[in-house]
Amino acid sequence: MLRGGLVFRSVGGWRSKPIGEMDRRGRFNFDEAAAALNLDAAYVAALYKPLHYTFAVRGQHYPAEQGRVSRPGSLSSSRNRMFPLYRRNNRLDAQLLRLSRRRISTE
Repeated sequence: MLRGGLVFRSVGGWRSKPIGEMDRRGRFNFDEAAAALNLDAAYVAALYKPLHYTFAVRGQHYPAEQGRVSRPGSLSSSRNRMFPLYRRNNRLDAQLLRLSRRRISTE
C-alpha cells in the first residue's frame, strides 16, 4: 500500500528540489523569451493574461473588481489599487488595438 508513495520522494526531501520544479509558470521567463524573439517584454507578458487586464476591451468584471466610491474618512479604492496585476497598459493599448490616422499611409 505504501509502495506507490515512495516513488515520488527524493533523497533530500523538499530541500533538494529546485524551486518551481513542478510549477508551470516558474520555468518560463518572459523577459528572456521577449529578448529571444525581439518583442516587447510588456507585450509578451500581456499574451499570458486575459485581454481585459491589459487592454481596454470589454470583459467580465467580478463584483469585487469594480471600484468603490470613497466615503468620508476613507480612501477611494480603485480597480488599479485593489488589483495591481490587472492594471491596463495604455501604451500597448494605443499601439496595438487603437487605429491611428498618423500610422496609416495611402502610399
